[in-house]
Amino acid sequence: HTATPVGDEVYVFGGYDGQKNHNDLYVFDIHTMEWRQPQVGGIKPSGRNGHSATLIENGTQILILGGWLGNGPLAAGDMHLLNLSPLKWVQPTFTGEPPGPCNMHSADLVGWMLLVFRGGDGRAYLNDLHGLDLNTHGWYSMKTTGEQPPPRANHASAVDDFRLYIFGGWDGTKRLNDLYVLDTRDMIWSLLRPTGCAPQARAGMTLSIIRDCLYLFGGSGHTTRCFNDVHVYDPQEQAWFLCMNVANESFAAPERRAGHVTVVVNRRLFISGGACGTQYYGKGKWFILDTDAPPAMSTATAPLCAESVRRVMSEYLNKEQFSDVVFVVEGRRLFAHRVLLTLFSDYFRRAFACGMRESFEREIEIEAISYETFYALLEFLYTGKLRLSEAQEKDVCFLMGLLRAADQFCVDCVKQMCERYLTESVDFENVEGLLQEAERFQATQLRLHCEWYRRQQNFELEDKARPREIPGGHSEDTDDLMRHAEHGAGASSSSAEPHVRASAPADSWSSPSSTAL
Repeated sequence: HTATPVGDEVYVFGGYDGQKNHNDLYVFDIHTMEWRQPQVGGIKPSGRNGHSATLIENGTQILILGGWLGNGPLAAGDMHLLNLSPLKWVQPTFTGEPPGPCNMHSADLVGWMLLVFRGGDGRAYLNDLHGLDLNTHGWYSMKTTGEQPPPRANHASAVDDFRLYIFGGWDGTKRLNDLYVLDTRDMIWSLLRPTGCAPQARAGMTLSIIRDCLYLFGGSGHTTRCFNDVHVYDPQEQAWFLCMNVANESFAAPERRAGHVTVVVNRRLFISGGACGTQYYGKGKWFILDTDAPPAMSTATAPLCAESVRRVMSEYLNKEQFSDVVFVVEGRRLFAHRVLLTLFSDYFRRAFACGMRESFEREIEIEAISYETFYALLEFLYTGKLRLSEAQEKDVCFLMGLLRAADQFCVDCVKQMCERYLTESVDFENVEGLLQEAERFQATQLRLHCEWYRRQQNFELEDKARPREIPGGHSEDTDDLMRHAEHGAGASSSSAEPHVRASAPADSWSSPSSTAL
């Protein structure tokens, strides 16, 4: 089946379930995680798989091309348009010579030009490139030079600005793992020779652009072995990377599969459907890979202590009975007990045993710390619990002061709790200040979260600064494309699908629940 993102929705069409081809249309809402099956006018295309479905005409239509209908010696070469408003199937009226029968091909939009790398026609494996100029609505055979990809089908493709990438596939005798790129400005193919950990030869995988990196998932290898690994190609490094440490991978990652679909939503990759051997996976379930998830937070547990002992200790919090030390904080007195403090704080253990005045003086003045902050710290040492008011949990100044105090008095549990609360309060105005404080006090988790937040912020700002492009905007790239069309049409307008920039390694799998199909 195919999955075509349209705004906040994904349009899913066709597919094969192991018994028959389908021609149903479903719509998935990315935000509500709900499915719906809309009523569609017009004459539906025949059931199929191995087709393509591309959003065109300023995001108002989806073009269905080719596929395998399950009958006859050749793949299908027909085309169908789905008007999105109102929903209706219509027949296109394109001119020129269309690609012809094509199955397990690829169709990628570069501005006003839809580029189709043909794949197979049912008899042979092909590598011809066709272009549909959406300005003139004419098909053309595209002239290219350079190292052209050998014939193949069931490959994967992706577009990043003016670059069309082709990876792997099946050439009729073997699976492939080569990576080609077409510079659509001069229509020159190049065989890339990346370093690093290249994916094994495979077909039926997906290739997706996220923040200028290519994310490859799944596919089927030799002897029909399927994969569920994630490889990342970084064009700047010209290298492949295998994502080794994906959070939740052991229990949340998709099963091994090929022939699935992927949809990019900001930094996240949505994966659905596919099959491995005779096992077909329903398209109603999505797996989501967050390629730059927020850093995981961990909190050290309070030192082990019997609950009965804690109850007794808590009774002596700020009680004069048996107290042998008084802390004076902002002119207010707090009663404490040396032996209890040494149990849970290395700072107090060293201070009370060093032979200096802290070892014997009845009163010790605490400077540069507020009473509320020191009381919260002392309360944790006595009770094993950090009791903050709702206001304190959201007060960045208070939390930062408590983190400093926890760092000074070597109470790691409180320090990490403060880090967790502070990460929930990081925003545009305070991220730089919090990052500086995190580095100063070696608050590693807070530092990582601030760096992550700043990274997301920079991506968003750069995306906003970039001219907003939708399928059908203008650029000079399509003019270059048309100069390489065999039938020599004039200059035409163009847009490229929005592309995004460098990404951290894959970070976290999830499989949210969604309403049934």
